[in-house]
Amino acid sequence: MLERVALHQTRFRTPGVTPDARGVLLGQRGLVLFPSLDRLVAFLRAYSEESSLDELLPSLVLRRVVTPLKTRELMVAFAAESSYRMDRIAAAAKLTGGFVFTGTSRHFVKYRDGLSPLGYDVQELVEDPADLVLYHDGFRQTYRFEGEIALRDLVFKLTPERVPAGLRAESTELLWVTSEVGIGGAILGYLFRWQVPARAALVEWPATSAFDDRPRRLYLFEIREAPERVVSLLASLPGVHVYEPLGKTFAVELGYRHPIALDSCRSLFGDGGLYLFGGDGSPLVIRPLPPMAPIRSLVRSAIALDDEPVEAAVGSGSERSLELALPLRLAPTVAPWKAVTATVVPARQRAWLERLLYALPPHTLAALRLAVGSDRYYLVDPRGIEGVPLGTFHTEVAPRIYVPAGSTLVPAVRPAVLEELVGGRGDGFVFFDAAEPRPRLVPAVAFGPVSRRALRAVDAAPVVADPLPSEEPELPLLRYDRPRRFPLWGIPGKEARSDESEET
Repeated sequence: MLERVALHQTRFRTPGVTPDARGVLLGQRGLVLFPSLDRLVAFLRAYSEESSLDELLPSLVLRRVVTPLKTRELMVAFAAESSYRMDRIAAAAKLTGGFVFTGTSRHFVKYRDGLSPLGYDVQELVEDPADLVLYHDGFRQTYRFEGEIALRDLVFKLTPERVPAGLRAESTELLWVTSEVGIGGAILGYLFRWQVPARAALVEWPATSAFDDRPRRLYLFEIREAPERVVSLLASLPGVHVYEPLGKTFAVELGYRHPIALDSCRSLFGDGGLYLFGGDGSPLVIRPLPPMAPIRSLVRSAIALDDEPVEAAVGSGSERSLELALPLRLAPTVAPWKAVTATVVPARQRAWLERLLYALPPHTLAALRLAVGSDRYYLVDPRGIEGVPLGTFHTEVAPRIYVPAGSTLVPAVRPAVLEELVGGRGDGFVFFDAAEPRPRLVPAVAFGPVSRRALRAVDAAPVVADPLPSEEPELPLLRYDRPRRFPLWGIPGKEARSDESEET
């Protein structure tokens, strides 16, 4: 069916093919045939790792073809241009199970291989009104075009693959993060508190069906130079996705890899939008990209405006002195809980506390310190209070100064300054409470081991018992006498009987 091309051969039976500068038989177009879609994707992945798909995109065509037996296959057609390009494509195609052809119109002949370094020519053309005719040394087949596949649609339908932890990218110079609206505000405050350079925007998509009562909204964050702990925390939060950018306008979720090297087909994403490929296989298309604002301008702040403006006094400091005194206040925080070493149990949970103390192991009871207040119990354990799941947990923000877990003192001051502000406490323990304007001071002497503060004294009931006699009765003494038939006769109380026996 095929014949090898000889050196300097100029006449061929295959229409539209000519030798190039190296003498290799080449048509205007190249074609690769694949038996299944997974082989096609494997070819695109292998070729995009080494070469750029952008060079093929202007002439690239993906089609589904049908044989006379109604079997379906996939073909990739492109401009051949040179045998150097065809050699690169042929190497990737043979590795992934594809057949490589070259031609011009609808007749395509097998591309060169090791048996025929200059290519192949047909011995006889097939006279069939098919859309495509392929000539191979193992088969000769006609095909009918069934439909065309857009490479852009194929890229967006492929699901990214999970990457092993050891192969994940370590660069976090720029990350894109999306989050649901419910947690977006907390992330704003978290990034601002840790001074992470970031910008944010609110993205909105129209409802996709009549059953949706509202459009879909997401927070979009652009984070630069994020610490590793921040990236790990964001990636572990539900409703939050972290994306690693591969180009200026497209990114893949952290820990995943797209089946096709997206950086080799950048021209697919050059329309000014942002394309985020998630690990669940549902890409997000943000087009156009909304304006983004620094997070420092989006963090909520409480500002009270007076009804009337206040005029500043002009003059020397001796004429008028201004004094500024800010009270310490509790404010909620999303920072991780640290140094949770105390809990305050209200009086209504007394029964629960009693049952819990019976179940605690000895080493926990030995370290636990308890103070009994008028309406609550204070428990402190320097190693951590997690063993007592009752009451309100407190974190130690300074030595012997506690605030409810999930709260912080504002304005933010250092522990040494806080110790000076809370004056007159001596060696006592200070507990802040959001429901009370002033903290509570518990003296150190009020704390003691649970065994002394919680256990009752044991009252023993007296029992009447007669004492044992102080003197022991004297034991009889035995002495040996002359031998006789009954040696034990003669003991005290037996003399009379022994005499009678001797007389007898």
